[in-house]
Amino acid sequence: MIVYSAMPVEQIFDGMDRYQPEYQEVQVDGLTMLVEPVNAMEGKIVRLLSPNPQDYLNPKYTPGNKIFFRPGF
Repeated sequence: MIVYSAMPVEQIFDGMDRYQPEYQEVQVDGLTMLVEPVNAMEGKIVRLLSPNPQDYLNPKYTPGNKIFFRPGF
């Protein structure tokens, strides 16, 4: 990766090695997915865990999309 910037590289990438995301495995609409919580009821889809290939074609469950879920259920 090449970064063109007037800022020092140390400043651009400061904290990048300390980022430790916390993922939760949740079920939404009968599908199991790995989610990075944004707040108590909302999360960002990281990975879909399904044996059905049709589930991966649904744009609603694309990684990066935000979903609403109830933690612990």
